[in-house]
Amino acid sequence: MSPLSSPHSRLLTRVLVSQVPKPTGVKKGWQRAMAVVCDFKLFLYELGEGKATQPSVVVSQVIDMRDEEFSVSSVLASDVIHASRKDIPCIFRVTASQLSHSSNHKPSILILADSDQERNKWVGLLNELHRILKKNKLKERFVYVPKEAYDSTLPLIKTTQSAAIIDHERVALGNEEGLFVIHVTKDEIVRVGDNKKVHHIDLILQEQLLAVISGRNRHVRLFPTQALDGRETESYKLAETKGCQTVVSGPVRNGSLTCLCVAMKRQIICYEVNKSKGRHRRLREVQAPGPIQWMGLLSERLYVGYQSGFTRYRYSTCPQRRRRVTPSTCDVAYSSAALPSVHGDMAPVNLLHHEDHTLAFIPQQSLDALCAVEISSKELLLCFNAIGVYVDSQGRRSRQQELMWPAFPNSACYNAPYLSVYSENAVDVFDVNTMEWIQTIPLKKVRALNIDGSLNLLGLETVRLIYFRNKMAGKNSLNTP
Repeated sequence: MSPLSSPHSRLLTRVLVSQVPKPTGVKKGWQRAMAVVCDFKLFLYELGEGKATQPSVVVSQVIDMRDEEFSVSSVLASDVIHASRKDIPCIFRVTASQLSHSSNHKPSILILADSDQERNKWVGLLNELHRILKKNKLKERFVYVPKEAYDSTLPLIKTTQSAAIIDHERVALGNEEGLFVIHVTKDEIVRVGDNKKVHHIDLILQEQLLAVISGRNRHVRLFPTQALDGRETESYKLAETKGCQTVVSGPVRNGSLTCLCVAMKRQIICYEVNKSKGRHRRLREVQAPGPIQWMGLLSERLYVGYQSGFTRYRYSTCPQRRRRVTPSTCDVAYSSAALPSVHGDMAPVNLLHHEDHTLAFIPQQSLDALCAVEISSKELLLCFNAIGVYVDSQGRRSRQQELMWPAFPNSACYNAPYLSVYSENAVDVFDVNTMEWIQTIPLKKVRALNIDGSLNLLGLETVRLIYFRNKMAGKNSLNTP
């Protein structure tokens, strides 16, 4: 979207056409950019060459002035040794802690204005806005602090596909070479299983198991957590899971049973995870309306996202225990006497109600499903790659306002009540209850490795394993070095 039609345009205060260093540094020259100041944030958009060029629809950088380390200043020749002497009076520097993946390093971004007068005007404007922030005690609203989880020189990190936090000191990494457990404070590394490529990891704490998608055929295997200590233990292959895309697990039936759902194209197989010899038992099969793009277990209900839609599967009052369930099968009215669960006959509920015409634009635009978030027992947030809409339990719109993303998203993660939306240049964090956009983590090419987004892979020249420390949590889920 254009910066003048974006969600923050109503708070627009000033626009500057400027230049920023090329990605390889000032030595390689400058590239045109447009700076927008609004809502106490500085947005940078790339501009092509030529005066008539329109700005990019993607925000390349967002700097929040609420950052405790935020500052703006002019520069000295010694600060920009590769800059042209005539440019130095026109350059100013913006510094913020959120520009770094490490809390120990506070980098800055350089901006080249058209003249020294323009530079002075912008330095004055940004400093005045920062002064207003401090005077009104508008403190930073940041939730996450990026920290490097482990030494980036470890070769295993570079090809990491998925990860899970085992406890405060251990992380499981799945990569091209297999499954490994890293003890982050003792520098100990344990290999688990064979050397087949690991695509995805899901920790099933209730049953002390790790579900892993691995190998060329992408089968699911269950590993007892004892194996994470390096002990020789048997793993359990789920034979019917060839071509698995993703898995999700969680307690159902009031916590008396643990369920593992395995997605393969449009098919979902639900298993009971138990203490039997094979550690699992097949419960049922579900056929989704389209190729599965996201899957989750929320309050004992199975939610499935596919292009332009989400479906919830719940108990049916129809006696069809052995029948395959499809969206056209046994779609009955809701009964409060039937506990919604994947452990029973499952009737699908389309979460974009066909009678709500305000939602009709979503199927028409063929939007990809990112995730569904449970706000309460009566409300959900459905996140697509262009928009987030709030609906009630029957799929009718519950709020007129929608969530808009600052940049085109690649994925999304949820850690209540915060939704993290990943794009090419940043991670944007929203409070789903208040609908506030509360933080931008300006890390480029970052990818979530686990379901809540606490572990991430930063794909720069040096690939780094990044832990998003939650400032609002009572204690850290991982003790970083």
